[in-house]
Amino acid sequence: MKYILILFISIFFFSCDEQENDFNYPDGIEKPNTIIESSGCGNIFVYQFIDSTKAFTVSINAKQFNLTKKCQTFNLSDFNPNILVQLELVGDSPDSIYFNFCNDIAFPNLGITRKIKATSGQLLISVSEDNPVDELNYNSYYVTIKIKDLRLLDLENNQEILFDDIVFWNVYVGWLPG
Repeated sequence: MKYILILFISIFFFSCDEQENDFNYPDGIEKPNTIIESSGCGNIFVYQFIDSTKAFTVSINAKQFNLTKKCQTFNLSDFNPNILVQLELVGDSPDSIYFNFCNDIAFPNLGITRKIKATSGQLLISVSEDNPVDELNYNSYYVTIKIKDLRLLDLENNQEILFDDIVFWNVYVGWLPG
């Protein structure tokens, strides 16, 4: 009788556990074969360097969205003011410091990057916990973002720039510099 009770309890817990975990973070975004180092802060700012002169940045006003572990998709051609995807390029001053992201140190020779904004593509986002943004204070959490079929328009050169996939894998965000 004792073994039957243990078996029943085990089956009950395992069956309930399976029903509660419909998806795991990150939902709907496959882990790439090669993970490119990404960093971030705030709610939400993430960045990824292409090389020493170029970086992708994504800014999302997380307070405007109900972010969850379940993957959400946004169309970048909708021009939502709460989502900004850019390619940032260093300027012409060789003595300047560029890409001072998520840092509270203000350098006197901080240069201004040239920003090329996304015109279309899909942004997929999944966060490590449901509704991580608290109105009163910042909670730290992880975010995974995938951008598919990204198109950017370089207005200075009237040139379109295309990228198939960009993945910001499991980036620690939510904290504020300082």
